[in-house]
Amino acid sequence: MPELTLQRIPFTADADSQLRMLKARTGITPNILCRLGFCMSLEERGIPAPISENAKVGREINRYTLLGKYDQVFTALLTSRLRNDNIPSNEIDKMFLAHINRGVEILAGRVKSVYDLSNL
Repeated sequence: MPELTLQRIPFTADADSQLRMLKARTGITPNILCRLGFCMSLEERGIPAPISENAKVGREINRYTLLGKYDQVFTALLTSRLRNDNIPSNEIDKMFLAHINRGVEILAGRVKSVYDLSNL
């Protein structure tokens, strides 16, 4: 299984802003929101756009804080998606960032309050 090597997960400035808004709307911490969004991104059709190296970075979250004891589960889910998309395993870090940021965008578009989470 390919190994995720990132230890600090950067978010684009837009995703960071959306995380702040989602926390204010729901009271749920960014790491939990990111986990939900990541899974939603994995379910979406199409490959997420890679994060540009020139993208303005907002916050960074420590990988353990973000994924916790479920790190291997999220890595396995991403590995499966990479295989389905015929993406080489050496792209795992890049695709992790793309999915985590796209997931935040998806959540921001669908969640206006904590009650909206039950409809996901």
